[in-house]
Amino acid sequence: MKKAILFLFALLSLTACQQEATQPKVYGRFVPERKDDFAWENEYAAYRFYGPALAPENPSNGVDIFMKNTPEFVLDTFFYNYVNFKTPYHVQHGKGFDGYKVAHTTGCGGPAFVVDDSLYVGDQFDRWEILEQTPTKIVFRLYYDHLLIAGALYSAQITVTSCAGEILNRADLVLMALEENIPMKIGAGLYLHDSIGTYRFFDDKGVLVYTETALSDPGAVRLNKKWYNITDLGQTHEAVILPGSEMTIIDNTALCLIDYTPDETVTYWFGGCWNQWTDGKQSFPTQEEWIKAIMR
Repeated sequence: MKKAILFLFALLSLTACQQEATQPKVYGRFVPERKDDFAWENEYAAYRFYGPALAPENPSNGVDIFMKNTPEFVLDTFFYNYVNFKTPYHVQHGKGFDGYKVAHTTGCGGPAFVVDDSLYVGDQFDRWEILEQTPTKIVFRLYYDHLLIAGALYSAQITVTSCAGEILNRADLVLMALEENIPMKIGAGLYLHDSIGTYRFFDDKGVLVYTETALSDPGAVRLNKKWYNITDLGQTHEAVILPGSEMTIIDNTALCLIDYTPDETVTYWFGGCWNQWTDGKQSFPTQEEWIKAIMR
């Protein structure tokens, strides 16, 4: 009897360990019910790129970010409640919210193209594919078939990798000239909204960080006040890392840029986190903690 109990205990312990080991920590999918977003998340934050169905609203190839205060997945709940009950995910109902304003900008780490000191931002993606998806990793690729930069036509691909335990996402960006090629700089940007935050650039590492209010979207400000009389939801920390880059500000966007030749792949890292996020072991209440975490 004693041996049977010990065997059962060992079996239950093994099963629990296996479940913990395979518990998904990274997730992403195409979201046709929300105007063709492609959205993904890991323990730290959730993100999305805008797809074809949003074209009439003049979207960009910028990155939207959802704040989370839990390592749990939130995206499917957000989208389900929005589609079925009209519950706005711009409101902090308990596990996070989307208080970030992208509009036609790079958002939180979207691709940026600069010609003669003018910034060009692309539109929504045309096609998508998931290259790899496991409980701890997702790799997906977005295709932009027609990208107009300073009058010249290009196509672009961005391959994004998000891993469990990694605060930032990896982006591999490549641009193909469909007509003539023009000299340009390429990279990624953080939109500064209404200069309501603080940015820093570490040129020896190509690291750009920005901390701003977590309610940069005026619509989210109104909704949070309406639902819960909340007017302050802390701050968002954001970052772009592009080794060898130079930083400049154009159109209220802080940009990490390098000289570019078409068909070459540019690799950079981007992402963000809420200063109220915590997993019990790690948190980023200030910009200093955020900097230490992404430069470790």
